Amino acid sequence: MKKTLTYPGDTETITYQRKKTKGVRQAVFSQFTPEMVHHELKGEDCTCPDCHGQLTEIGSTVQRQELVFIPAQLKRIDHVQHAYKCQNCSEKNFNDKI
Repeated sequence: MKKTLTYPGDTETITYQRKKTKGVRQAVFSQFTPEMVHHELKGEDCTCPDCHGQLTEIGSTVQRQELVFIPAQLKRIDHVQHAYKCQNCSEKNFNDKI
């Protein structure tokens, strides 16, 4: 990046390059042991809205990582989102309801 400063009678050109730091956030997160918070469907939420069949879990992913500061304590919490599909719709060769 070039920047030109103009003063009465003088011209000065300043040239510099900025270094980007890579992977700093992941390095900080990797220092802490994760505490998992699972967001799962319960009860009536676990039924297909179309055929009212039972939904079964097909996978899960970590959606968000956050550091929580507690005075004299710092811990990592990973939020895991679970994915579900309807067995009845899958068996009837409809499109999978996920």
